[in-house]
Amino acid sequence: MDCDSINDWVFVGVLGEGAYGEVKLALNKKTNESIAVKIINLASHENAEKNTRKEFIIHRMLKHDNIIKLYGQRLDGGIHYIFLEYAGGGELFDRIEPDVGTSALEGQRYFKQVINGVEYLHSKGIVHRDLKPENILLTDQNEVKISDFGMATVFRYQGKERMLDTCCGTRPYVAPEILQSKPYHATPVDIFSCGVVLVTLLAGELPWDEPTDKCRDYVQWKAFEFTITPWSKINNLALSLLKNMLQENVQQRATIDFIKRHAWYNSSVEVISANPTTSPPIIKSAKHPLKRVCAEGEGSSNDVESLMSVSQPDPNRYSNDMEEDGSAKVTCFSQPTKSKDMFVESQPTGSGASQGLFQSLVKRMTRFFVKISKQAMAHNLLLLVRFGYSIKNQQNDQVTFETTSRRGIHTTFKAFLITAGDHLLVDFRLSQGDGIHFKRQFIKIRESLKDVIDDRVTNYCAPNIFPSQHSVL
Repeated sequence: MDCDSINDWVFVGVLGEGAYGEVKLALNKKTNESIAVKIINLASHENAEKNTRKEFIIHRMLKHDNIIKLYGQRLDGGIHYIFLEYAGGGELFDRIEPDVGTSALEGQRYFKQVINGVEYLHSKGIVHRDLKPENILLTDQNEVKISDFGMATVFRYQGKERMLDTCCGTRPYVAPEILQSKPYHATPVDIFSCGVVLVTLLAGELPWDEPTDKCRDYVQWKAFEFTITPWSKINNLALSLLKNMLQENVQQRATIDFIKRHAWYNSSVEVISANPTTSPPIIKSAKHPLKRVCAEGEGSSNDVESLMSVSQPDPNRYSNDMEEDGSAKVTCFSQPTKSKDMFVESQPTGSGASQGLFQSLVKRMTRFFVKISKQAMAHNLLLLVRFGYSIKNQQNDQVTFETTSRRGIHTTFKAFLITAGDHLLVDFRLSQGDGIHFKRQFIKIRESLKDVIDDRVTNYCAPNIFPSQHSVL
């Protein structure tokens, strides 16, 4: 990719938003090559310039098949442009079906690639500290690409390792020692996060809101109460691996070498797909038998401020994601949509090849076309209050919903009504809160509106509704 020939590139859509700016998809008018462009407003926050420079320096050190490629950068006044590989397969998070997860084979395949990428990072003396499905991207060939190094740091230099003390990450994925406000070792925190990622892959839900004794789900995990979800959905061989990865004691937590030698990591699809009730027995620890036992009670923590979920940067509190009110803003710097799932924001002048790209830019998992008018659809959306939603505000082309997940996490999402030629597109997007809960709500809403959904329109492009052209600079 030639970063100097900037006039050959045009923006064709927004991939995500961040605390300091946004990420856009750019298309080369001559070659049809796609890249992601992170656009940072250096005046947006007092630490924006320092943090962006650090992230760029760290990312520039990395070259690996499972790490998103960094092509270059460009400064233009107070705007910093960073050019990255575009991962056309979207986020790993988008492959996780709520309450189900992925297939065992897919989960193992993705997990192995994540471990390979993390092993490489650690070999370079770098720890990520914010590993989660939203920061793990996929190519069109379903190859994993670890992204977003905003929380990454160098922990080893010239053979000397240092302890870390910054409280950062995303609460459900963060290691418990990070939340204890004490110095911590670098590599074990990424191992713990990888363990939580594996839980979401295999069970389709988060195991807890945060790994502290204030969280009942985490306490139950430490007490080996495995008849409750998500553990009851995971077979014993996988549980034996998770038991070591999610070990609170850092000295006893699994290492990369341990993970890569584990039976589940190396097992065939028949073994890893075994039913949780019929799978091979769990390996016992010296102190406790790792077995399924009955839960002693129901319920969860009432401490709302401890309830966090899939979240993104808040530069005003912790280094990342830890918001005072327990909410979670989805403002990531990763690439949250596949090319085929994106709604085109602007259109370059182009050839037939360019038009072919746009033909694949109009489908998205959380959207559908309808057979009724915009006014009628807006009325149908308002009727969704029967599901217990609060309508925060309504505009002509937008309805905002507020709800609370079963974990008590406040979640906001919006429905955009977009006229696309002769059709009406209803596009749902998460604003803040629990991403898995948002997916559950979309599935429920889609089912309730099935009579007005136009299933005939599945791949639609209307160039006339995207008349503008935007150069990258």
